[in-house]
Amino acid sequence: MAAINKNTGAKRTRRQILWERILASSVLLYTVGATFVVWRTLGKYGVNVLLFFVIDGITSWTYGIATARLIVAAIKREWKAVRKWAAASAISFVTPQIYILASARHAPRDVYLIVIVVISFLILLAVLTLLLQIWRSRRTAT
Repeated sequence: MAAINKNTGAKRTRRQILWERILASSVLLYTVGATFVVWRTLGKYGVNVLLFFVIDGITSWTYGIATARLIVAAIKREWKAVRKWAAASAISFVTPQIYILASARHAPRDVYLIVIVVISFLILLAVLTLLLQIWRSRRTAT
C-alpha cells in the first residue's frame, strides 16, 4: 500500500515511507547528542538547554522527513517539490542554531566563532551528503 503525496499526487512507496522515518529518527537521536553538547558547553552562557531540546526535537523530525522527500523529489526531477522540501529542510536545520546564537549571552567571542564554524561545517556536510545520496540513487536507477 502506498501513500499519496498531497502536493504532487505521486504515490510514496512503503520503502520511501520507511526511509523517511529512519532518517527522521536518526536525526532525533542526533538531537539527544547535540543537547548534551549544548548543555555542557553553552548552558553557562544563557542557552536554555530544555528549550533547545524542544526546538531541536521538533525541527529535527521535520528536517529528517523534508530531507528524505527532497532526495526523492530530486531523483524524480520534480523541481517544484525540490524547492519546497529544500526550503523546509533548510529552515528546520538552522532554527536550533539560530536559537543558540540568539540566546547565548556574555559568551567569549571565540565561543560564537566556534558555534558558527560548527554550524557551517554541519551545513556543508548536510549538502554534500544530500548530493551524494542523490548521485548514488540516480546511478543505481540507470
